[in-house]
Amino acid sequence: LRFERFLIIFHTILLQIPLISRLELGTQVARFTRTLSILTESGVSMLEALHITSKVLSNSLLRKAVEETTNKVREGSSLHNALEQSRLFPPMTVYLIASGEASGKLEQMLERAAIMQERELESLIGVILSLFEPILILVMGGMVLTIVLAILMPIFELNQLIR
Repeated sequence: LRFERFLIIFHTILLQIPLISRLELGTQVARFTRTLSILTESGVSMLEALHITSKVLSNSLLRKAVEETTNKVREGSSLHNALEQSRLFPPMTVYLIASGEASGKLEQMLERAAIMQERELESLIGVILSLFEPILILVMGGMVLTIVLAILMPIFELNQLIR
């Protein structure tokens, strides 16, 4: 119980850090939509699919939101309304799910939402890596500078003592 409370606090803080929150939320939402799509396409009932999908998520805050969504759907709410009320899922994902519910093609729209979320995540990772490379070069340059100065400073000091 204490560990669970710690995880919820940790995941809440994690979802408030700008770049990390986009990565975490993107990964979890992609996993949620992909799993829900596969389960509903396989003929699993929506309530059972939501229950199973909540177990797949590693973020405690999102898992709790999906469990609450499952309860709201059990009480008769639509999936997109329940997800929208949690305020954790991206609006585009909620709109795609709403469109799927309205058109009767929820499985295809969940698949589309998963693909969209995965592409967005891939592009975000690409941007992060492209920013990481120059930073890594600067850090390595700083380390080389430190080593060179550590070697040359004593030599310069000896040169000053001789004069």
